[in-house]
Amino acid sequence: MLGVALIALYLLVMAAVIFGVFQFTAWMRTYRMRKTAQVPPGFRLTSEIYYDPTSGKKQRVWYNDKTGERFYETVE
Repeated sequence: MLGVALIALYLLVMAAVIFGVFQFTAWMRTYRMRKTAQVPPGFRLTSEIYYDPTSGKKQRVWYNDKTGERFYETVE
């Protein structure tokens, strides 16, 4: 009987941990989407326009020649 209770407790704790991880990742995604991002220094505007398939928003592409990084600015 003790073994069954320990297994049930283990499953309950694991379910709570998994639920917490999903909640944290959803919060992080929402935080990043709401954050007003400004173009970092050293980036130059390109002629490229990108449509984000997940949000459907149009984004302007900025490029850093030194690092090769790309920055996406949401265009309203």
